[in-house]
Amino acid sequence: MRPRGVVRLFKRGELLWERDNRFVNAGLPALANLIAGVTSGQFVSAMGFGSGAAQPQATDTALGATPAYYNAIGSYSFPSAGSVEFSYSLLTTDYGANGMTIQELGLFANAAGVSLPAAQGSSSPAWTANSAISTGAMIVDANGNLQLCTTAGTTGAHPPTWATAFDGATSDGTVGWKLVAFHQAPGPLIAHVVVPAFTYTGAGNYSGTWTLTF
Repeated sequence: MRPRGVVRLFKRGELLWERDNRFVNAGLPALANLIAGVTSGQFVSAMGFGSGAAQPQATDTALGATPAYYNAIGSYSFPSAGSVEFSYSLLTTDYGANGMTIQELGLFANAAGVSLPAAQGSSSPAWTANSAISTGAMIVDANGNLQLCTTAGTTGAHPPTWATAFDGATSDGTVGWKLVAFHQAPGPLIAHVVVPAFTYTGAGNYSGTWTLTF
Protein backbone atom coordinates (compact mmCIF):
# COMPACT_ATOMS: atom_id res chain seq x y z
CA MET A 1 0.00 0.00 0.00
CA ARG A 2 1.15 3.53 -0.70
CA PRO A 3 1.78 5.66 2.41
CA ARG A 4 0.50 9.18 2.61
CA GLY A 5 0.54 11.97 5.14
CA VAL A 6 -1.69 14.93 5.83
CA VAL A 7 -0.31 18.25 7.07
CA ARG A 8 -2.75 20.47 8.95
CA LEU A 9 -1.60 23.99 9.89
CA PHE A 10 -3.42 25.73 12.75
CA LYS A 11 -3.17 29.14 14.43
CA ARG A 12 -4.86 29.48 17.81
CA GLY A 13 -6.96 26.41 17.05
CA GLU A 14 -8.17 27.64 13.64
CA LEU A 15 -7.43 25.40 10.65
CA LEU A 16 -5.49 27.50 8.13
CA TRP A 17 -4.41 24.95 5.54
CA GLU A 18 -4.25 21.21 4.76
CA ARG A 19 -2.27 19.18 2.24
CA ASP A 20 -0.80 15.73 1.52
CA ASN A 21 2.99 15.43 1.85
CA ARG A 22 5.83 13.67 0.04
CA PHE A 23 7.65 10.76 1.66
CA VAL A 24 11.36 10.00 1.61
CA ASN A 25 12.02 6.28 1.31
CA ALA A 26 14.91 6.24 3.78
CA GLY A 27 12.60 7.20 6.60
CA LEU A 28 9.83 4.68 5.96
CA PRO A 29 11.19 1.82 8.16
CA ALA A 30 11.04 3.99 11.29
CA LEU A 31 7.59 5.24 10.31
CA ALA A 32 6.37 1.70 9.63
CA ASN A 33 7.54 0.59 13.08
CA LEU A 34 5.74 3.48 14.74
CA ILE A 35 2.54 2.82 12.85
CA ALA A 36 2.76 -0.81 13.93
CA GLY A 37 3.08 0.37 17.52
CA VAL A 38 6.76 -0.62 17.84
CA THR A 39 8.11 2.43 19.65
CA SER A 40 11.17 0.87 21.28
CA GLY A 41 14.26 2.40 19.68
CA GLN A 42 12.20 4.66 17.43
CA PHE A 43 12.66 8.42 17.80
CA VAL A 44 10.55 10.57 15.52
CA SER A 45 11.23 13.78 17.29
CA ALA A 46 11.28 16.87 15.09
CA MET A 47 9.06 18.99 12.90
CA GLY A 48 10.96 21.30 10.57
CA PHE A 49 10.16 24.83 9.52
CA GLY A 50 12.27 26.17 6.66
CA SER A 51 12.67 29.13 4.36
CA GLY A 52 13.66 27.23 1.24
CA ALA A 53 11.99 28.44 -1.97
CA ALA A 54 12.48 25.29 -4.07
CA GLN A 55 10.19 22.26 -4.17
CA PRO A 56 11.86 19.59 -1.97
CA GLN A 57 13.40 16.60 -3.69
CA ALA A 58 12.82 13.01 -2.56
CA THR A 59 16.56 12.63 -1.89
CA ASP A 60 16.73 15.56 0.53
CA THR A 61 18.08 14.76 3.99
CA ALA A 62 17.02 18.14 5.41
CA LEU A 63 14.88 21.09 4.47
CA GLY A 64 15.68 22.72 1.18
CA ALA A 65 17.57 25.87 2.14
CA THR A 66 19.02 27.78 5.05
CA PRO A 67 18.18 29.32 7.34
CA ALA A 68 16.36 26.22 8.54
CA TYR A 69 14.65 25.75 11.89
CA TYR A 70 13.62 22.57 13.66
CA ASN A 71 10.95 22.50 16.36
CA ALA A 72 10.13 19.72 18.80
CA ILE A 73 7.10 17.50 18.43
CA GLY A 74 5.11 17.58 21.63
CA SER A 75 3.38 14.20 21.54
CA TYR A 76 2.17 11.39 19.34
CA SER A 77 -0.86 9.11 19.41
CA PHE A 78 -2.44 6.32 17.39
CA PRO A 79 -5.88 7.62 16.33
CA SER A 80 -6.76 4.53 14.26
CA ALA A 81 -5.27 1.27 13.01
CA GLY A 82 -2.30 1.99 10.75
CA SER A 83 -2.07 5.67 11.65
CA VAL A 84 0.17 7.76 13.88
CA GLU A 85 -0.51 11.42 14.67
CA PHE A 86 2.21 13.89 15.70
CA SER A 87 1.57 17.22 17.40
CA TYR A 88 3.89 20.18 16.79
CA SER A 89 4.11 23.79 17.89
CA LEU A 90 5.98 26.97 17.01
CA LEU A 91 5.90 29.36 19.95
CA THR A 92 6.90 32.94 20.65
CA THR A 93 9.79 31.56 22.72
CA ASP A 94 11.23 29.70 19.71
CA TYR A 95 13.75 32.44 19.04
CA GLY A 96 15.51 30.64 16.21
CA ALA A 97 12.44 31.02 13.98
CA ASN A 98 12.04 34.80 14.29
CA GLY A 99 12.30 36.54 10.93
CA MET A 100 12.08 33.37 8.88
CA THR A 101 9.82 32.91 5.88
CA ILE A 102 8.33 29.55 6.77
CA GLN A 103 7.65 27.50 3.68
CA GLU A 104 8.39 23.86 4.45
CA LEU A 105 7.47 21.31 7.09
CA GLY A 106 9.55 18.20 7.73
CA LEU A 107 9.30 15.06 9.85
CA PHE A 108 12.51 13.35 10.96
CA ALA A 109 13.47 10.01 12.48
CA ASN A 110 16.45 9.81 14.85
CA ALA A 111 18.70 7.11 16.22
CA ALA A 112 18.39 8.69 19.67
CA GLY A 113 16.54 11.48 21.40
CA VAL A 114 17.42 14.92 20.04
CA SER A 115 17.55 18.18 21.99
CA LEU A 116 15.55 20.77 20.08
CA PRO A 117 14.95 23.36 18.71
CA ALA A 118 17.81 23.75 16.27
CA ALA A 119 18.73 26.48 13.83
CA GLN A 120 20.92 26.50 10.73
CA GLY A 121 22.19 29.37 8.64
CA SER A 122 21.43 31.95 11.28
CA SER A 123 22.07 35.57 10.37
CA SER A 124 22.95 36.42 13.98
CA PRO A 125 26.50 37.82 14.39
CA ALA A 126 29.40 35.96 15.95
CA TRP A 127 30.65 36.72 19.46
CA THR A 128 33.08 39.65 19.83
CA ALA A 129 35.24 40.70 22.75
CA ASN A 130 34.69 43.81 24.88
CA SER A 131 31.32 44.57 23.28
CA ALA A 132 28.24 46.17 24.84
CA ILE A 133 25.31 43.74 24.59
CA SER A 134 21.65 44.51 25.21
CA THR A 135 19.12 42.10 26.69
CA GLY A 136 17.44 40.11 23.91
CA ALA A 137 20.41 40.27 21.51
CA MET A 138 21.48 36.97 19.92
CA ILE A 139 24.86 35.74 18.73
CA VAL A 140 26.26 32.54 17.26
CA ASP A 141 28.77 30.97 19.66
CA ALA A 142 31.93 29.02 18.82
CA ASN A 143 29.86 25.81 18.67
CA GLY A 144 27.48 27.26 16.08
CA ASN A 145 24.62 27.48 18.59
CA LEU A 146 22.41 30.52 19.18
CA GLN A 147 22.92 32.34 22.48
CA LEU A 148 20.36 34.85 23.79
CA CYS A 149 21.47 37.70 26.06
CA THR A 150 19.54 37.51 29.33
CA THR A 151 21.66 40.04 31.28
CA ALA A 152 22.94 43.17 29.55
CA GLY A 153 26.58 44.12 29.96
CA THR A 154 29.98 43.99 28.28
CA THR A 155 31.54 40.82 26.93
CA GLY A 156 34.88 39.60 28.24
CA ALA A 157 38.30 39.93 26.67
CA HIS A 158 38.31 36.23 25.77
CA PRO A 159 35.53 33.86 24.62
CA PRO A 160 33.80 32.10 27.52
CA THR A 161 33.23 28.36 27.79
CA TRP A 162 29.81 28.17 26.21
CA ALA A 163 26.99 26.14 27.73
CA THR A 164 26.10 23.23 25.46
CA ALA A 165 22.82 22.17 27.09
CA PHE A 166 19.54 23.69 25.93
CA ASP A 167 18.60 26.63 28.20
CA GLY A 168 22.10 26.43 29.71
CA ALA A 169 23.59 29.66 31.12
CA THR A 170 26.97 31.21 30.26
CA SER A 171 28.72 34.07 32.09
CA ASP A 172 30.74 36.31 29.77
CA GLY A 173 32.29 39.41 31.36
CA THR A 174 29.20 41.12 32.76
CA VAL A 175 26.90 39.55 30.14
CA GLY A 176 24.64 36.59 30.81
CA TRP A 177 23.77 34.27 27.92
CA LYS A 178 21.27 31.41 27.49
CA LEU A 179 21.52 28.73 24.80
CA VAL A 180 18.22 28.92 22.90
CA ALA A 181 18.83 26.98 19.67
CA PHE A 182 21.17 24.25 18.51
CA HIS A 183 22.72 24.17 15.06
CA GLN A 184 22.49 20.40 14.53
CA ALA A 185 19.81 19.14 12.19
CA PRO A 186 18.07 15.86 12.97
CA GLY A 187 17.90 13.05 10.44
CA PRO A 188 17.05 11.09 8.46
CA LEU A 189 14.13 12.90 6.90
CA ILE A 190 10.90 10.88 6.68
CA ALA A 191 8.74 13.38 4.85
CA HIS A 192 8.24 17.04 4.10
CA VAL A 193 5.97 19.37 2.21
CA VAL A 194 5.95 22.95 0.93
CA VAL A 195 3.25 25.04 2.62
CA PRO A 196 1.92 28.53 1.88
CA ALA A 197 4.74 30.88 2.86
CA PHE A 198 4.42 33.27 5.77
CA THR A 199 7.00 35.25 7.72
CA TYR A 200 7.19 34.33 11.39
CA THR A 201 7.68 37.37 13.63
CA GLY A 202 7.24 35.74 17.03
CA ALA A 203 3.92 37.56 17.47
CA GLY A 204 1.81 34.41 17.78
CA ASN A 205 1.85 30.69 18.51
CA TYR A 206 1.29 28.09 15.80
CA SER A 207 0.38 24.46 16.42
CA GLY A 208 -1.10 21.54 14.58
CA THR A 209 -0.96 17.85 13.83
CA TRP A 210 0.54 15.64 11.17
CA THR A 211 -1.28 12.33 10.65
CA LEU A 212 0.55 9.60 8.74
CA THR A 213 -1.24 6.48 7.53
CA PHE A 214 -0.78 3.36 5.44
